Amino acid sequence: MIFKEKMTPSWLKAHASYIDSSHSIASDQITFNKGSSSVILKNPLVPSGVLSDESPLTVEITVANDVSIGQSAGDHGFNTRYGLSDGTDFVGFKTVEQTKYNQKAPCFGIEGSAGEELTDISRIDEDVHLAGNMSFPDQLVFSLKLERPRGWCFIAHEGGFTKTADYSKRLKLSQGLTFEVYTGKKEERVSIKYVKVIIIKTDV
Repeated sequence: MIFKEKMTPSWLKAHASYIDSSHSIASDQITFNKGSSSVILKNPLVPSGVLSDESPLTVEITVANDVSIGQSAGDHGFNTRYGLSDGTDFVGFKTVEQTKYNQKAPCFGIEGSAGEELTDISRIDEDVHLAGNMSFPDQLVFSLKLERPRGWCFIAHEGGFTKTADYSKRLKLSQGLTFEVYTGKKEERVSIKYVKVIIIKTDV
């Protein structure tokens, strides 16, 4: 293991490289209010020059969120993108609000170009897989094997839900690794209770 960090709201406020000024903070929750820029959070995990591009890495990201956002029709507060970037490319997952579970999976893979906004986005298998009757999750787990590159998103409750993503982009790990969170639209709200990131390097 080369990295493990639990990012609470106060930790995020103190350490994240970019948090939009339009947010509120409580002891157990940081809320990015409507009007925030597309990128709401960038947190460097591994600096450039530490890893080789071929390093076999598994990254596990656990996100706990506010279930009151994203449950009602017209509330776009859960169209959030979580993932990793090498400063140029981004691979990760998108989550959607409960009202769209009959059209899209609760979470599915995406990739694109990192920056102030996430651009050149490709969605990976966003179709529904038996997700229509699920309730809004309070926790999601994202796993990424960066050398393959492949990822999984997982929701544990109500029998569980798993979605696999095969990415065409492969991050250049020698450029460093950053955890990033993007909103889809400026009218969206996002509330994060905590984020836990574990990076494991596998010896081969």
